Amino acid sequence: MKTKKRITNILTYICLIFWFLCIALVLYVTVVNSFKTQAESSKSFLTLPEAFNIQNYIEVFNRSGFLQAVFNTTFFTLVSIAIVTIFVPAVSYAVNQTMPLKTSKFTLYYITAAMFVPFQIVALPLSMFMKGLGLGNRLSIIIIFVTYPLIQGVYLCNGYLKTIPRELAESAYVEGAGSWKTFFKVIFPIMKPMTATIVITNFLWMWNEFLISLMILGADKKTQTLPLFIYSFKGQYSIEYNLLFAAIVLSSIPLTVMYVFLQKYIVAGLAGGAVKG
Repeated sequence: MKTKKRITNILTYICLIFWFLCIALVLYVTVVNSFKTQAESSKSFLTLPEAFNIQNYIEVFNRSGFLQAVFNTTFFTLVSIAIVTIFVPAVSYAVNQTMPLKTSKFTLYYITAAMFVPFQIVALPLSMFMKGLGLGNRLSIIIIFVTYPLIQGVYLCNGYLKTIPRELAESAYVEGAGSWKTFFKVIFPIMKPMTATIVITNFLWMWNEFLISLMILGADKKTQTLPLFIYSFKGQYSIEYNLLFAAIVLSSIPLTVMYVFLQKYIVAGLAGGAVKG
């Protein structure tokens, strides 16, 4: 048993080291090439630049559409996250604790069944459906950003809510609290770790989302997001790698800072939902 455990640990460490080296290589290539000239990037991605300079970053900042893309991405993400913060826990609470058992199970299976459908398959029909509704590009993006997290969010929250005694809600009802007051005063505060996990993971997805934004927003600079702006560095016959990498680094800074300070909530929320569910 000791030998088997030791072999398992060795294989685990080998996989982790390999995964770490892959991530380190990607980070190295991205950061180093953001300081190179176009000619240096074309020669090799792995070599160091002759001189580190910030000219690429300055040029990205001055590129038409960058600040607008930052504003659009921030607007879409923050508005959607604000709604998701309330919407997903509220729906999860309704499914888990207020519906009859049979209805609750059917609704849960119906919502979470979408987890088995790859997003790439539904992206095109979804974008065509939203355009057919004539809601406008901005509103369509926000609706998708709000509804898609519901799939994974309800699944995660369901396991977490199973640990909350129904007697808490029943006590609130006895004292005269309605459904919304019970949710906001009793249930929602208890769900903070899981809510934080859902908010952070979906913030990362919304900030980096590319496919559905490309289909709905297209090349319109008034509404394009940061991923679409970065994609614009790819021309028909060439790619401005130095500017591309500089733009990637700039767009990653907010996510990196947020993840460093809030990663403990992701681990706590996922662990809590997994163990308690």
